[in-house]
Amino acid sequence: MIKKGLLPVSVLIVISGAMFSSHFGVGDLIFPPILGRDAGTSWFIAAIGYMIINSVGVWLAYLACAHQNQSLTGIATKLLGKYFGKIYTAIPILITVFFILPRISSATHEMAVLPLLSGVPLWITLAVFFLLSFYIASTRATVIDKIGKVLAPVLIIFVLILAFRGITSPLSVPQSPGTPTALKDGMLNAYNTMNAIAALLFGGWLLHELKIRNIETREDKDKNLNAIGISTAILLGITSTVLVYLGASSGASFPDASIGVLSTNIASGLLGQIGLFSFAVILTLSCLTTSAAIISMAGDMFSEMTNGKLNYRVIVIIATVIGFALGLVGLSRIVKYTVPWLVLLYPSIIVIILSSLYYNFDKIKRAVTVGVVVAIFFGLGDMLSFYGLTSNFITTFTSSLPLGSQGLGWFLPTLVVMIVVQVVIQLSAKKEN
Repeated sequence: MIKKGLLPVSVLIVISGAMFSSHFGVGDLIFPPILGRDAGTSWFIAAIGYMIINSVGVWLAYLACAHQNQSLTGIATKLLGKYFGKIYTAIPILITVFFILPRISSATHEMAVLPLLSGVPLWITLAVFFLLSFYIASTRATVIDKIGKVLAPVLIIFVLILAFRGITSPLSVPQSPGTPTALKDGMLNAYNTMNAIAALLFGGWLLHELKIRNIETREDKDKNLNAIGISTAILLGITSTVLVYLGASSGASFPDASIGVLSTNIASGLLGQIGLFSFAVILTLSCLTTSAAIISMAGDMFSEMTNGKLNYRVIVIIATVIGFALGLVGLSRIVKYTVPWLVLLYPSIIVIILSSLYYNFDKIKRAVTVGVVVAIFFGLGDMLSFYGLTSNFITTFTSSLPLGSQGLGWFLPTLVVMIVVQVVIQLSAKKEN
């Protein structure tokens, strides 16, 4: 029997909790504190910038998938054609598997296991981590329930413990003066979490989940994905804002602590040995849930892209093995290699998300196609900057444009190009008629 309307509240809570914990990975634990410490008294503006990309972006991505009733694969192939659409979709999936999986697994070892059990070798941590990830992701029908009913509640409880202590008894105060680029810094730090891109991928994963739960119509999928997206975004927004504040206040006591180390120092400074244990639990659960979700999503998406020729379980096994093997590289190297690819894709992903919110997407898809290409061009400039080519033409040109100082110089020219293309297409259509 097909269900109508929203799923029961209890089920929505479980799914929303699962999606929050799937998004809330190591990036959400290490980047906001660094952001807050560097922003000082401008921490709240920095937190707003972080939320624009990390929280609002997540909600809009889910909403885009709901409005189109398609995953990123379906949207991208509609824009770029069957061949290039699948290549475009495969890139962020491969980034999550090749970069994010090893990043979160090695972070679990370096930031959660070693501070408590210094004698444990990396390979043992990775073996246990990915065996658990595989267990959670191996059966598609039960992935969300395993994450949402068991892991997410424990994660949220420990986050609340650390947050309460940090708010009521901070170690220091935000340093003055703040930074004039707080909003831009917040947005750029949020890029690192990859949550908006992940949400566009997870959107297809959730559409499959809703189908498993007998939610079939476009309208009902829209309602449920909107509810899940809003709930997930709110949880991510609250936690990131709190962690930015903890970085600005308690993090000021550790001015020289590096990324990752700062988060550990704050936890131990606030709660001592209990803080180290609490942080270890938070980090392990956040990384484990993210890992299982990524592995399951990759299985879903590649199975869809190949029309079932690649089996879900086979992809899950392959992704697990890749994550284990590359996890031996180490956290700092992985972060360095991840960021350039993220800044390359993010502008075009934002174009796809915002455009897909329009129900009559087919009427504007040719203009959106051009917009995606233009956005990738601008993203290439930021990518080159991360490789040391900071004076490249694209970056120099982008920074001179409106919103360039906020890292959004690509937005207005991309929008203008899309509008011009759409107007030309409509005028041509009228002449033909």
